[in-house]
Amino acid sequence: MSRTRTTAAGVFSAFAFSALALTAVPAAHADDASTTDPCASQQTQLDRASAKYDALQAKYAEHPSKKNQKAKKAQAQRVERAQARLDDCRAEQA
Repeated sequence: MSRTRTTAAGVFSAFAFSALALTAVPAAHADDASTTDPCASQQTQLDRASAKYDALQAKYAEHPSKKNQKAKKAQAQRVERAQARLDDCRAEQA
């Protein structure tokens, strides 16, 4: 009896948790839709890429190596692409 009760409690709690998680997902997306700037996601990507590039610059300034230079170059390209996407989005809005 104890094993059956434990199994039933586990199944019920898993079901309750999944139902709770599914109800929270639409609410999270509803908050994102309320932004007025249609290019907000591109701006966010650019901000994150720039912050990561700045962090890499500071981290690798003391010990430059070929691997570090490649990482900085790759992140610089990500920043350029994010900037291009943001510029394209703003051009479409104008």
